[in-house]
Amino acid sequence: MNDEIFALVRLQETDQGIGSLRTDIAALPKRTAALEEKLIWQRARVEQATKAIREEEHKRRSLESDLKDQQQKIAKFREQSSSVKTNEQFHALQHEIAFAESEISKIEDRELESMERSDELAKQLKASQQELADNSKVVEIEKESTREATEELRKRMTALEEDRARLRKQIEEDTLTRYDRIAGSRGTALARVDGQRCLACQMALRPQLWNEVRSGTLTPCESCGRLLYFDNEKPLEPDALPAKLKNKATAGA
Repeated sequence: MNDEIFALVRLQETDQGIGSLRTDIAALPKRTAALEEKLIWQRARVEQATKAIREEEHKRRSLESDLKDQQQKIAKFREQSSSVKTNEQFHALQHEIAFAESEISKIEDRELESMERSDELAKQLKASQQELADNSKVVEIEKESTREATEELRKRMTALEEDRARLRKQIEEDTLTRYDRIAGSRGTALARVDGQRCLACQMALRPQLWNEVRSGTLTPCESCGRLLYFDNEKPLEPDALPAKLKNKATAGA
């Protein structure tokens, strides 16, 4: 492998490393965002429980007002009953008193139910507030962790970008143009060859093309268009061996 091809291979590895780091950096805030979304939902639960408690308190104040009205009616009817002159009038007032007492009983039942609901809502509110407080701490810890991790990844990316700039200076301009064009359309511009086939698209190479690649000539793959290179320092991958050689290797094992 000549120096330019070696630089190209390193450049591609560096570009892939930069791409991977960019993906990692972009993914880091997503967990924090999900936790913050959960916090919004938990705050809404706290607000909902608080609102429901206030509504129950308002209901009880209204019921207390109704209760006083009924009590005043009873007092009024009893006062009137002492001055009535006929049985019919007396029984009518007694009926009104009984109805008011029945309404009072109903109001007291509703007050009790409201108090029970308030107690349950108070428990829910306390639990929601505790959950919100706990998760708020988790979010703050996660934010700090994300900040530190992002800073570390950015440092690594800066180092890779410096390596990238250095490597590109070692490569001819026309070769860089081919590299950038193919990488832009294929994702990667280079493909290693083993066992007389392209490891990117797994297509076999014609003998003439295979010889060109082994001689160090940057030749595009006839199938995927990537620039092929041969690294004679790397052992053949088992899956890249031709069938006959693979059988021999298996028999030798």
